[in-house]
Amino acid sequence: MVIKPFLSFLLILIISTVYKSVAVSINKDLVIRSATPIDNKTWENWNGAIDISPNAIFEPSTLKDLIDIVKRAKKNHKTIRCAAQGHTTSSLSVTDHYLVVVNNLNKVKVQKHPKYGWTVTAEAGTSLADLDQALRTHNPPLTLNSETVFDSFRVSGVIAVGAHGAKTSSGIIADQLCSMKIVIGSGEVCEFSEEINKSEFNAAKVNLGLLGIIYSVTFRVQPMYNLLMTDNYIPIKGWLNAKNIKKLLKSSDGIELLYWPFNGFIQSDSNPLDPNRDLVWVKNWVRTDKQVSLSQQQLEQVRETQRQGIIQQYQLLSSLLQTPEATPNITATIWDNFISSGNSSLIFEAPDAFHYIPAEESAKFDLLEFGFKVDPDFSNVATEFLFAIQTLYEFAKQGKFPVNYIIDLRIIKSTKALLSTTFDNDSEALYCQLDFETAYRTPSWEEFGKLMAKRYFDKYKAKPHWAKEWEFIPNVDSYLSNVLSNQIKQFEQVRAKYDPDKIFFDNKSLQDIFNKALGSKNSKDSKKKKY
Repeated sequence: MVIKPFLSFLLILIISTVYKSVAVSINKDLVIRSATPIDNKTWENWNGAIDISPNAIFEPSTLKDLIDIVKRAKKNHKTIRCAAQGHTTSSLSVTDHYLVVVNNLNKVKVQKHPKYGWTVTAEAGTSLADLDQALRTHNPPLTLNSETVFDSFRVSGVIAVGAHGAKTSSGIIADQLCSMKIVIGSGEVCEFSEEINKSEFNAAKVNLGLLGIIYSVTFRVQPMYNLLMTDNYIPIKGWLNAKNIKKLLKSSDGIELLYWPFNGFIQSDSNPLDPNRDLVWVKNWVRTDKQVSLSQQQLEQVRETQRQGIIQQYQLLSSLLQTPEATPNITATIWDNFISSGNSSLIFEAPDAFHYIPAEESAKFDLLEFGFKVDPDFSNVATEFLFAIQTLYEFAKQGKFPVNYIIDLRIIKSTKALLSTTFDNDSEALYCQLDFETAYRTPSWEEFGKLMAKRYFDKYKAKPHWAKEWEFIPNVDSYLSNVLSNQIKQFEQVRAKYDPDKIFFDNKSLQDIFNKALGSKNSKDSKKKKY
């Protein structure tokens, strides 16, 4: 009988064929359970200016997830960019391949440290609000030394782009780091710190997502302290000069000058648009041992009132997109309501003083910021703030109103983080950060931005804030490749070590800047490598 052996052979053949088929299928698309993409394949940034549909979007919640996502990308020849919740308006998160949204990585741990006293480790998607809460409720209560205005930002986004607060001595937020852990191109977890390698740490602190996926960051923290926050509304004419700004900074922990466009407008006046009537909002912080001015319940009520005010303001500002000629009347009306309570001085715990405005995600803005080195006598600080205001009035004469929300000026210390806009070999150098904000899609906004950029680039070799708008500026890639040339060359040595296959180098703007800075050979190499 030959039937049984034949059937046995046939069964073995079928099993073998099925096995090979399954094996081929598995190898064709590496199946890693913890690296499963979410169903939704669309993502947009905070203000809606960027809307993408990449191959896949991942929302990891563990370190293993991150490692598996990188391994999947490597296996499938895909690139990766990351995103968190924040106010990034540039294209840093744009990709056709894998987008990793880190918001679910949100664990926080406070620990005693032999060198720094106390530190806090936060996973990449932790919001500053949650970080503050973990530190505030710790025994003893603790705080970061400086933070951004909004507490909704996530720590990895704040670090990766070199974001800063208003406290001068603290510089960028990344300068409070002890260490950070990044999942690099091989799928390994690499720790960067000053103790391990200072030069690599200075590259990692502001890395624009080019070294890998940030898993966690560890900050030095200090005992909770209070700040006296003072708000004064002062006539620009007679006060806004280098001497007064320098004097105010010398007596403060941090300062912020804010200008509300056309706030002196009087419709019934024969000269309704007179800059000599304008006021500047002067805000400063001074450390104090005195008790806070408001209870927690009172503070929450104040924040809710502020939030409702922001919503109402934004509704008015959005109406100006159709009637820009009404800008002076609307902005002056908002300003009058805003300052009706007069000057104020209140004491807050440090994080409440840093986050003096609540985040209101329904209010969408265009954002543009430039950083330039402060002259020893502060003359260029006053000059450029006044020039920005004067330029708004020049535009107004042409019936154009490109900024309807605020011009904001802060002064912070330089950093050794290579790709930061405030990088300087002089550790005592100060940088002026001049910020422009307007309702999203305000007419003439880009025209105004290009003009301001040309002035700051030509006069000071200023650099734009990575997280805000800058890619519309003519020839900005060539400009940045030139002014950042030395830093990019140093950074590239670190980037190439940890991501030789360029899995994370998936951003056209950054590619253009780096390739120009590194020369044509690198440009050819980057074109050969395709994912």
